[in-house]
Amino acid sequence: MSHVRFHEAECLDSQSDHLWGFDDFWGDSLDARWRLTGSGGGIGAVLDSQDGGVYRLSTGATNGNWSGIDWSDLRTLHVNKNICADYRVKLLQLGNNWLEITLRYDANNRIFFRYNTGVGDTNWMVSTVNGGAQTVADSGVAIDTDYHIFRIECHTHGGSHVHFYIDGVECGNSPITTNVPSDAADYLAPYIILITNENAAKYAYIDYIAWRQNI
Repeated sequence: MSHVRFHEAECLDSQSDHLWGFDDFWGDSLDARWRLTGSGGGIGAVLDSQDGGVYRLSTGATNGNWSGIDWSDLRTLHVNKNICADYRVKLLQLGNNWLEITLRYDANNRIFFRYNTGVGDTNWMVSTVNGGAQTVADSGVAIDTDYHIFRIECHTHGGSHVHFYIDGVECGNSPITTNVPSDAADYLAPYIILITNENAAKYAYIDYIAWRQNI
């Protein structure tokens, strides 16, 4: 008698050791797992007409307006379970933007790529934050308006550390070994936020987000 091994189904149980998922934002509306947040007219929309389906983040037209997308209150990924998350994203304009591509529990516990002209970024920055203490480093990769695949990959061998990749190439100053979110309560979730740094609306396209963990 042959033996068949069944793969575990996708699960949003925060205690699951094995978890995987993918969303390419194809369809007429946002999947129920996602939550749109924002201020000052920040909105989002699924656009089936663009690149086989994308999610467009749009800020309002006043400095500081923002729009973001995350997993509502579900936080299921953990550094100690070797998270890997991929995001295919593009900015539609350069200058006076603030975009973060993140695995996040809250503002004080997160892992992310950042482009923020308000603090002088010209390259993508990579960062970890644990309990409010932050490590930030220059990826060496310049900002542009093309699609790129951003990967955050967590490891625990030799101590917790995070590798950062853009289009499959490891970034400069990666891995980061300090200020990696470590509290057992810090279950993370994908989060992308776009903020305008001037009195004009800003836009970004999210082609897909994929995630997995396997202890």
